Amino acid sequence: MKFSESWLCEYVSLDTTTEELIARLTMAGLEVDGTESAAADFSGVVVARVESTKAHPQADKLKVCEVDVGTQENLQVVCGAPNVQPGMKVPLAMVGASLPDLVVKQAELRGVASSGMLCSAAELGLSEDNSGLFELPEGATLGADLRDYLGLEDTIIEVDLTPNRGDCLSLQGLAREAAVLFQTDFTLPDFNAPDDQTDKLIPVRL
Repeated sequence: MKFSESWLCEYVSLDTTTEELIARLTMAGLEVDGTESAAADFSGVVVARVESTKAHPQADKLKVCEVDVGTQENLQVVCGAPNVQPGMKVPLAMVGASLPDLVVKQAELRGVASSGMLCSAAELGLSEDNSGLFELPEGATLGADLRDYLGLEDTIIEVDLTPNRGDCLSLQGLAREAAVLFQTDFTLPDFNAPDDQTDKLIPVRL
């Protein structure tokens, strides 16, 4: 069974390290098979908004974009994504950013300066979708670190459950176990149940 450490912490308050959590789960008979980062390793990527686009003077498939990252001056970024358009919020790898396969540098593309790189989800290692830019919600804060905004600083833990530990086949069960191991409180997170009332009735004949 796999679960994320941050998801577990929605049910139980743990003031400990990932290593200590793994050690105590294993000693309790919940052997941890392995761990992995919740996302690929990248840094220097922020939330940006495309303010305007214009055709590249030397390349039909490229656009010259004016990008706002919440600072006093906008940045000029050359982009070839087919879905780039004014008003959308997207990840911007700043100059010096480290991505899974490259380090972003100040560049000149076909004679036009480009200060950064607008990213697809594939370029960030978040999915295999490289069909266009990774569009972010309108409410995303300009200039925010993308890892913090998406909550990617997390660890995925895989536990090998034995047949006698069916009580831990759910996240709630694991959280209750962790609460006992660390002698802390277990709390169900707040959620809003959907309204089960409706005026749309469908007659059924048997």
